[in-house]
Amino acid sequence: MKVLKVTTAFLAAVKSVWTRGNPFAALTALWPTNEEGKYVIQAEGIRLAFTNHGAAVTNLWINDTCGEEVDIVLGLDDPTGYPQMQSNPWLNGVIGRYAGYMSGARYRVGDTVYNVTGNAHNGTALFNGGNEGWGRQSWDIAAHIDNSITFVLFDRMWNGFPGVFASCLTHTVTPYEWRIAFGVTPLRRHGPINLSQQAFFNLDGFRWNTTKTIEEHTLHLPSAGMRFAVDELRLPTGDLLSNRQGQGHDFWSSARSIPRGYDQTVALSHKHEGSKEESPVAVLSSPHSGITMRLFTDRDALHVHTWEEEGTIRLKKGQGNGTVPRHGAISLDISEWPDGVNHPEWRNRQTLWGMEGLYTSFATYRFSVDRQK
Repeated sequence: MKVLKVTTAFLAAVKSVWTRGNPFAALTALWPTNEEGKYVIQAEGIRLAFTNHGAAVTNLWINDTCGEEVDIVLGLDDPTGYPQMQSNPWLNGVIGRYAGYMSGARYRVGDTVYNVTGNAHNGTALFNGGNEGWGRQSWDIAAHIDNSITFVLFDRMWNGFPGVFASCLTHTVTPYEWRIAFGVTPLRRHGPINLSQQAFFNLDGFRWNTTKTIEEHTLHLPSAGMRFAVDELRLPTGDLLSNRQGQGHDFWSSARSIPRGYDQTVALSHKHEGSKEESPVAVLSSPHSGITMRLFTDRDALHVHTWEEEGTIRLKKGQGNGTVPRHGAISLDISEWPDGVNHPEWRNRQTLWGMEGLYTSFATYRFSVDRQK
């Protein structure tokens, strides 16, 4: 068995260096998976499962108000199905190298304009990293212990981006908490970075609410007093709009239900540097499961969008029968200010990264459960 593992790791390393140049492929073959072929990490009250396709989150189990595990994210039972998905990124995968839209499918570094391979609006815009974005790649695994897993990826000029970008993504769980940490080192050339990890949540696990939707979830965005304007193609214009109190986009003054088809990127006004670890930028709650999720991040924008694809994926075992309905889940994607590389008027916002600076970002999800229900 040991000989087989070593041989498999060696062949994986040779293949990866030949095709992608990632020396960590040899380690990937050594880390164990569960019976479904997924990588699992766990701590008290929380378990997560991943696939290396897009470094996607496939399952997130939380103990609900009855002390029973519920799987509160969308996903697939079979991880081999992820590469066949047409979404960008793959369901619940990494969003990058540049999340959201890059208008014109270009950016400027000094006097040089770089054109990238667009995948939206007839190739005139880049969306979520393009057709070869990081959510469409197979990541290698550098480390995997009971409560943590680290994915690595080497981007060698995919989608027309110059230079090599080495990315490290670590997921860690502690009791009722999930933390995501990104680190990216650009090599040879400067380039834009805007990373996120997608996760579509239904805090009922599709079990408590007979409609299997999030219609009775509530969302509070206490620091989101502004949102980013978009044009008729949903490309960011560079303008900021007010989320006036009492009107349709007011999630900051109090928690409220989430409209169907909601799709907005909001600006986050952190109180001060220390508040990024102490003050949540989003609070999602369900009165049925008793689960509340608080999101903390150091990023300055949040893309909030609901699941509106009818019947495209089936519920996982343990979530019930049938398919995921419209308005069945919500994703809260951390982000930089959208399309920032094409808005030099946003001064003092770093959008381009080179070898002199390491790009880092984090997102932390803290869960609590109402045991009085």
